[in-house]
Amino acid sequence: MTARVGVLGDGADGAADAIRDAGSEAVTGEAALDESAVDVVAAIGEAAVLDALAAGVGVHQTAASASTSGQHAERPGSTSVLPVAAGREYGGVERDDLPDALTALAAGDYEVRERPTLSVTAGEADVRALADVMLVTDEPARISEYAVATRGRSVDEVRADGVVVATPAGSHGYAADAGGPLLSADAGALAVVPISPFRVERTQWVLDAPASLEVVREDADVALLVDGREHGLAEPGVPVELDWGAPFEVAVVAASRPAGFA
Repeated sequence: MTARVGVLGDGADGAADAIRDAGSEAVTGEAALDESAVDVVAAIGEAAVLDALAAGVGVHQTAASASTSGQHAERPGSTSVLPVAAGREYGGVERDDLPDALTALAAGDYEVRERPTLSVTAGEADVRALADVMLVTDEPARISEYAVATRGRSVDEVRADGVVVATPAGSHGYAADAGGPLLSADAGALAVVPISPFRVERTQWVLDAPASLEVVREDADVALLVDGREHGLAEPGVPVELDWGAPFEVAVVAASRPAGFA
């Protein structure tokens, strides 16, 4: 059985030629984000993976919508996404493995697994995160104060440059660089790590969702970043609400690496 393969990102045209040479249909450009036109999408580079997520490709509401990664998707035949050279947070395959991965996709030789996403709501922003959500001061050498809560219960307040909340996969990315804990893929929890906290003691948390962050001082503008992309400013006193969202369906081929591991 052959699959209709969409290709996004750097080198999409060459990848599409390889898919056609393998005897399958290839779709590039905006059409690759149309789930009625493709069975699976090869997203080359982090930007392409996040573009697919933002367009809703691979995001489906299932009975396991609050699950963590590693479970098979429950909706057969839905579009899935193969991350390619997107970074350790997203797993997938390296660029050197792309030719073999494209051959596997074209032949329909892949499995579909779910990765957890975070639903992020703050003011008018309503987006999903695969790796992390960050509040960070928008000016160099400025700090602010942040309140952290889980399940409606206050956890702490901390003065810092910012704070990052990571999924299990994202805990191996920027959150780890900031000194946070590494979470296993099936942890079902969030790593919350202040960035350069104004404290002597080290402060970090592993929390249940739903959780929230809130800017509690107006010392400086604070930017909201979701998977590294800016989504405006976080208003003081307006919580950034975080909860598990609909899972992201990922294509897994022989060369795929688990998300979050080098």
